Amino acid sequence: MESALANSEFHLFYQPKYNLKSKTLDGSEVLIRWYDNKIEKYRVPNEFLPVFEENGFIVKLDHFVFYKACENIAERIKNKKVCYPVSVNISRVTAIQPNFTDYYIKIKKKFNIKDNFLTLEFTESFAYENYDYLSDTVKILHDNGFLCSVDDFGTGYASYNILKTIPMDEIKLDKFFLQKGISTERDQTLLSSVIEMVKKLDMKVTQEGVETKGDLERLEALECDVIQGYLFAKPMKYVDYCEFIDVNFSK
Repeated sequence: MESALANSEFHLFYQPKYNLKSKTLDGSEVLIRWYDNKIEKYRVPNEFLPVFEENGFIVKLDHFVFYKACENIAERIKNKKVCYPVSVNISRVTAIQPNFTDYYIKIKKKFNIKDNFLTLEFTESFAYENYDYLSDTVKILHDNGFLCSVDDFGTGYASYNILKTIPMDEIKLDKFFLQKGISTERDQTLLSSVIEMVKKLDMKVTQEGVETKGDLERLEALECDVIQGYLFAKPMKYVDYCEFIDVNFSK
């Protein structure tokens, strides 16, 4: 893992998000991929991320992803290119490190990234285990110009407690909400009620895993804010993401 990092085998991939209201790019989520030179192909994230969380290397990897993401933003701005907000994932191991926020605040300042341009995504399961800690952390991040998001919302037991106790800026609904249940009516009732509730709490609603035109039409009708998924765009290398912006959203 150390040699892989030193040899630039870890690559940032960007998955664009689409704003259903403004009908334009909403930004992107930055993902990590490992091109293993030994096997000459990309490894599946589920193959290495749990290992890195177990041995602590994930902290160094999270820091690498955030640094490169900020560096990429600064480079596009320097070159007078259109630039959109990005979100990065924070592992539970990284989030509980002493002075966790210090590194992220320092790098944001180093590259002079404007406020409310960077979102840090925390998993629902982490929030469930660390309500008070995460609430305090979100306040520090807000005070320093970060936005905060809950990823995989709806997959655990923490959903309503998060909405009640932590002032998040965005709720990302797990693709579970789009999967078929015992009846179409129940599926629709559940999805519509969650979207309506989150919007009334003044948080952005992003639906993950949108893969069909039918899903898109449902979400538009329910006034979901943002979609993310293969229907709009797959995760792509940074150079391809830049081309994606320049060709489709440069204005």
